[in-house]
Amino acid sequence: MAGASDTLDPIAAAEAGIAGSKHLIASVANDLSQQERWLAHYRVAERRRARQAKIREAMYWLELRRQRLARWLRRQALIALRLARTIAAFLWRNVVALSILLRDTATACFLWLRPRAYAAALMLAAWTLAFLAWALAETRLAARATGHGAAIAAAWAARQARILGVMMWRWLLAAWTWTRVEATRLARATVKGASIAAAWSATQSRAGAAALHRESTRFASWTRKKAGHFSRASLATASLGFSWAKSDVPHPDPRHRALAIRRCTALAAFEPRRAQLPALSGSSGPQSVSSHVVHASP
Repeated sequence: MAGASDTLDPIAAAEAGIAGSKHLIASVANDLSQQERWLAHYRVAERRRARQAKIREAMYWLELRRQRLARWLRRQALIALRLARTIAAFLWRNVVALSILLRDTATACFLWLRPRAYAAALMLAAWTLAFLAWALAETRLAARATGHGAAIAAAWAARQARILGVMMWRWLLAAWTWTRVEATRLARATVKGASIAAAWSATQSRAGAAALHRESTRFASWTRKKAGHFSRASLATASLGFSWAKSDVPHPDPRHRALAIRRCTALAAFEPRRAQLPALSGSSGPQSVSSHVVHASP
């Protein structure tokens, strides 16, 4: 009765159906995820298998190339070995034949050259002896001719040397005579010129001294006149300046020095300052300076 009541309840049946559908959906989703993982693993495995297949194919291709290259190299080595063997056999045969030919040729040449070389040696020895005899005779003749020529040349050189010595002696005597005459003449001319130059120099010196004395005297007189004029003008100016100074000084300074001018020689001197400077008079000219003046040494 309980099972019948459960079956007949529509809500419970709906809930049971919904729960079953959820489980079904979850199982389907799980199966789908497992299928996707399988497919991903399958793709990775297929890629790995394809890469391994390419590597095996490349290794197979390389192995084929290596085998072909080895066969080609072996074939070339065999060909080269056969060619070398053939060349060696050919050279051996030809070298043996050539050596035999050269031996026979050398023997024949030696047999042909031996008498001729002996004859040539004898002829060369005879020519050498003849040349030595001729050279010895010619050397003797040349030595005699050289000695005779040397004697002739020595005699000629001695004669020419004597002639040259006589000529040189005569030339030296003539040169000495001419030099002595010319030296005497030159000495006389030099002494005469020196005396003339000394007289002229003395005359010019006296004239210059006189002219210098006249000029010095004139310059001294002119300087004295100009100095007198300058001293008088300076005295007038100093007196004119002293007249404008203060007339009453309570305590004069004894170390004071005033400028005074001598009328006779226009030389400056210093004197102590006076208590009162002289004043200007009404006249147009300046007053005379006191005679108590310490004159400066010239």
